[in-house]
Amino acid sequence: MVKEFRILALCAVGIALCSLSATAQQTPAQAQVLSNAVANEPVEFDVSRPLAELLAVAPAQQVVYQTHSPMKTKHPSPAAQLSAKAAGAPEPLIGPLVSARTNLGFEGVGQVGGFYSAPGGINCPKVSGGYLVPPDTNAAVGDTQVVQWINVCYAVFDKSSGALIVGPFPGTNFWKGFGAPCETNNDGDIIIQWDKSNHRWLAAQNVFAGPPYYTCVAVSQTADATGGYFRYVFPQQAGLPDYPKWGLTKSAYYQTQNAFGNSGFAGVNVCAYDTRNMLKGSSKATQVCILDNSNGTLFDDSMLPADDDSVDGPANTEVLMGSIDNFFPGDTHVYEYLFDVNFGNPSKSTLTGVNGSMPISVPAFDLALCSSSFGLTTDCVPQPDSPASEAFFAAVWGFPPGTTGLVDFLDTLGDRLMYRLAHYNKNGTQHFLVAHSVNNTTGVATRWYEFRAQGLGNTKKLSLYQSGQTPDDGYYRWMGSVAMDKKGDIALGYSRSSTTDYPSIYYAGQTAGDPRGTTETEALIKKGMGSQYYSYSRWGDYSSIALDGADSCTFWYTTEFYPVDGSFAFDTWLASLKFPNCR
Repeated sequence: MVKEFRILALCAVGIALCSLSATAQQTPAQAQVLSNAVANEPVEFDVSRPLAELLAVAPAQQVVYQTHSPMKTKHPSPAAQLSAKAAGAPEPLIGPLVSARTNLGFEGVGQVGGFYSAPGGINCPKVSGGYLVPPDTNAAVGDTQVVQWINVCYAVFDKSSGALIVGPFPGTNFWKGFGAPCETNNDGDIIIQWDKSNHRWLAAQNVFAGPPYYTCVAVSQTADATGGYFRYVFPQQAGLPDYPKWGLTKSAYYQTQNAFGNSGFAGVNVCAYDTRNMLKGSSKATQVCILDNSNGTLFDDSMLPADDDSVDGPANTEVLMGSIDNFFPGDTHVYEYLFDVNFGNPSKSTLTGVNGSMPISVPAFDLALCSSSFGLTTDCVPQPDSPASEAFFAAVWGFPPGTTGLVDFLDTLGDRLMYRLAHYNKNGTQHFLVAHSVNNTTGVATRWYEFRAQGLGNTKKLSLYQSGQTPDDGYYRWMGSVAMDKKGDIALGYSRSSTTDYPSIYYAGQTAGDPRGTTETEALIKKGMGSQYYSYSRWGDYSSIALDGADSCTFWYTTEFYPVDGSFAFDTWLASLKFPNCR
């Protein structure tokens, strides 16, 4: 993950921010295309015993944690002016209380207690040996199980009851007995996915100890997350592969990551993996990657591949979106990319939309940035003052007792689109949904979009169908994730905080048939009971809302919260919710 911090003793390891400015992009008359594809077979491959059996054998090799550079952030100069609200941005349309209702809600993997007190709950550090921020919380839902993975630990839950089946385990447990580097480098930036078309699990984690750098992929042999896996390690040749994201289709698995070389940001590496052969457990499964350096401008970054929520969805050209952080204070576009992969003849693979050449017009927005003594920052979200933080800073740093204002201002990650780019094929219409954080007049809002296209085989250019936003009421709402069910209902999960309300988990959405752009009034999922301090302002760096492929109606949302004031003391929560008209 980006700017990841770990504590293994009474000291913390910090990483300096890197920055890179970009010039405003001029839209060319024609979309730019790259065809510099590189194809690789796996460096290593094996077929594992069932993970349930591996738990009883000798422990995995000693895990090494890597601290790696942050992703590119394009902060402007201190003289840049941040407007309170983007000109022309519409007032949010807020409807009645969201009609979706929660069903199950239960604790996930966390670090309850943190570094400075005894662990508790489903605690990651007791098996990983260290504390970290942020959790990079994500989850996927299969036929009978839910798997949640935070940065270095995962657990498997029963879908019908929320009961813990197994875990938590270090993420390297997916590659137990596989050997280095996948078994020995628990580096985080993880993704767990459920392939709805093929009923298989995919677990992926990059190796940041390099060069060389690698991607570790485990594809389950069955629908049981505790069963055996086909395990692969593929090279990442373009540099340190930071902030990877995955999108699954029935014909290919897609991965994006920001690549960093010796001179800094080198571009986005966009990869596709041969699903057909990976599902068969073939050692000849191919990885095809294109490095996008925006033809030298480095405009393109932080892409999300579309992730198919449609059971037996069509095998289309893959759609990606990203690169919203090139204009300050904001822009009126998000940027589309199209990846056409050819596993039979990789040299014919292409990436279209390079250098921001396929912009999609959206309502004006200001990125969720705020002013600081160093210019603009994404550390903007306030929390209530914390007696625990006051005591800590008094004892450790000698602050006068009762000093306030010591809690973190939390990171909005307002410079990128948030995981996932959810895709749903409904009666031949392609729906794409994604969210990000924006400033409003009184705080930060979660903005969401629905883009549409009719049959990507003929029409590859997406257009905005609607855009919605959470209220402008003094609260800060960020770290959103959005998806659509088979009836067209939209669910949106996010965190909410203020100077008087602890960071808590909320959801909103839109019932099919509501006026376009309407965001229904939010409802609470889990109330936070503490503020975070001395944790480098990190929050997220992503949450996830997953659609259950068994009914294409039930959403599962997961993210973090604090049960008490603490440092490196987050917990996580999972909740299912459903709209009443979806059956």
